Amino acid sequence: MLVDALAAFNAGPEALHDLEAALAGILDCFRIGRSTFLSSLFRPRIERILFAATKADHLHHSSHDRLEAVLRRTVAKAADRAEYAGAGIDVVALSAVRATREAQVARGREKLPSILGTPAKGESANGETFDGDTEVATFPGDLPADPDVLFNGDGAFRGLSSSPSEKADYRFLLRFRPPQLEREGNEEPALPHIRLDRALQFLIGDRLQ
Repeated sequence: MLVDALAAFNAGPEALHDLEAALAGILDCFRIGRSTFLSSLFRPRIERILFAATKADHLHHSSHDRLEAVLRRTVAKAADRAEYAGAGIDVVALSAVRATREAQVARGREKLPSILGTPAKGESANGETFDGDTEVATFPGDLPADPDVLFNGDGAFRGLSSSPSEKADYRFLLRFRPPQLEREGNEEPALPHIRLDRALQFLIGDRLQ
C-alpha cells in the first residue's frame, strides 16, 4: 500500500487521523492471512502487506527512520489485525525515483539537514515560481522522534492548510523533476531510487530464488 504521509503532514492533524482510519478501512476489504493450497485456488488471501511511505526523497535520510515510525504508528491497528491473521507486515520509506540530493544548510549557528532538487516548471513557494531549471535547497521540517506526539489532539502540529508557510511545522510543497541521466560507457543509465529493492525483496524476493 502506497501512502502519501507527507500530504497529511501538509494538511494537518485531522488529515493524519483520516489517513489512519482510511488505511484500516481499506484493509478490511481484503481477505488477509496465510494461504493453503485450496485457498490459493478458490479464495486467495493476501499473505504479505507492505506499507510504503512515498516521496522519501523529499526528506533528508536522517528523517527516514522517523517517517517509517510515523507510518507504523498510523497503520498500527490495521497491521496488528493483519499479523494476527498470519500475514507478513513491513513498513518502509521509499522513493521509486529519487529526484533530490542531500545537503546541510546553515541557518545562523544551526546546520539543517536539507534536500536539493529542481522544482518542476510552474511550481511555486514563498511567492516564487520556478522555471524548471533552477535547483533550490529546502528544509521541510524535522519529524518527531516519538510519532505519538503527532496524534495528540488537533493542535499536535501545524500544517500548511491552516498556517502560513513560514509558521507551518512541515512544508512538503514542491514537486521535483527527475534527475538527468548520464551514460557511462556502454551501460544504460538507471534512475536512482530509495529502498525500492528492499520493497521488492520483501514482496517477491523468495519467488525469484
